Order: sequence, then C-alpha cells, then structure tokens
Amino acid sequence: MMPLRPWPLALALAGVALVSSGCQSTQSKSAEIASELGPVKQEVGLKIGNRSKDVGVISSTVLSDAAGSAVVVELRNESDRDLVNVPIAIDVRDANGRSVYRNDVPGLEPALTALPYIEAGGDAYWVNDQVLATGKPESVKVTVGAGGTPYAGELPEIAATEPKLEGDPYSGVVADGDVVNESGEDQARLLLYAVAREGDEVVAAGRGAIEKLKAEPKPVAYNVYFIGDPRQADVTVTLFPTLPGFEQE
Repeated sequence: MMPLRPWPLALALAGVALVSSGCQSTQSKSAEIASELGPVKQEVGLKIGNRSKDVGVISSTVLSDAAGSAVVVELRNESDRDLVNVPIAIDVRDANGRSVYRNDVPGLEPALTALPYIEAGGDAYWVNDQVLATGKPESVKVTVGAGGTPYAGELPEIAATEPKLEGDPYSGVVADGDVVNESGEDQARLLLYAVAREGDEVVAAGRGAIEKLKAEPKPVAYNVYFIGDPRQADVTVTLFPTLPGFEQE
C-alpha cells in the first residue's frame, strides 16, 4: 500500500497508469453507487431565482458511455469567501437543442444540485454522474445560483493515497485508494469527485462516497467509477468532507 499523505482538498496526478484487474460491470456498479450516494433525498426540486455574482463557469462537459451520462462543470469562486452548497442547475440537450434532462426534479440527492464547497479565489469541479436523459445528450446549459453559504471554518484534515486505475473502458474503469480521517472527529460522510483530462478536454468523470468515516488511523478504501475513459489522462480527485455545521444530507 502506498504511504498516506495529507490531502487538503484535491490531488492531481499526471499520466496515471492503468492497472490490470478482473472485469466488473460498470452498469451494475453505477447503479450500486447511485443508491449509496444519496442517503437523504430533497423533497423539493431545485429552483434558482438569481444568478450568482461570486461563482462563474469556466467550462462544462457532457460525457456518455455504456454506463450512462454525466455532466462536469468547472467553476471559479471570484469572491473573498469560501462558499458551501452553491446551487447549480443544468439543462442537458440533444443535438437538436431539445431538453433531455434537468436536475430540478424533486427527490435528487443535494450534491446533484449544488457544489458542496469552493474556496475563496479558487476553482473546483462539480460532477453529476446521474444524468437520466430521455435522449442522447450533446450539450448542457449551466446556471449557477446565488445562495452559497459563506464558510469561515477550517477543513477537516483527511489523508489519502494516490488513486490507482483498474479495469478497462469496456467493463468499467475505477479509481481505487485509501483515506484516513485525521481530523479528530468522526465524518458522517466523505464525498469524492474524480475528473480526467487530456489537455484542456475532460474525457471522464465519476463520484464516490464513504459513509461514517471514523477518526482513527485505520485506512478506509475509496472507489470512484468513471463515465468515459480516463486511461492515459491527468486525473484529479477532490475530497468534500462533512463541514462543521453543514451536514451532507
């Protein structure tokens, strides 16, 4: 096992190598992860009244493969405040411009409608890998809403190993690694996003979560399954711990 090291919020890897392993069904794993990623659903659908004056969109990407579709949005916080739970609305469209998916329906996991955290003056990725489109997704319109909550506290300290990629693009590629909670407090939930880029192009992305991460030296495995092919790409994995006063519902 690779030695653990501090991981403040994100870890970027250049030229991650693929590790051979037994094949697993991406479709079945995607469904399994989807069921684990939303412990509590939102009863009311997302509604954005005013656009954010603080957080802007750098880029947006639609990804599709046999496992499904995902939207990846890169955002920048131009304010001098860390922000929590920044609302994000997406309207995914087909080649003819018809809407085939929106994340404004009731019952979605909160992380599918908001960015959990973005630091002041910083950039962050938001990943929605549960795009249940009624047609073939080709493009996306992104609206960032006002209403992100300022956060003045410290981030819980989490240590993590570098992710290893296993599998293949036909049965599914997964990023594996370990995390240790060094914050001194139990974590109700740790959310992970993985984004793979080739140059300026996002080619794959996925999400994972660890529930009830204890504050103890024992490493806990994390797994992030991709939509798209991350092989030979630069992979960034971002951790979103549960922040004090902001439970991840």
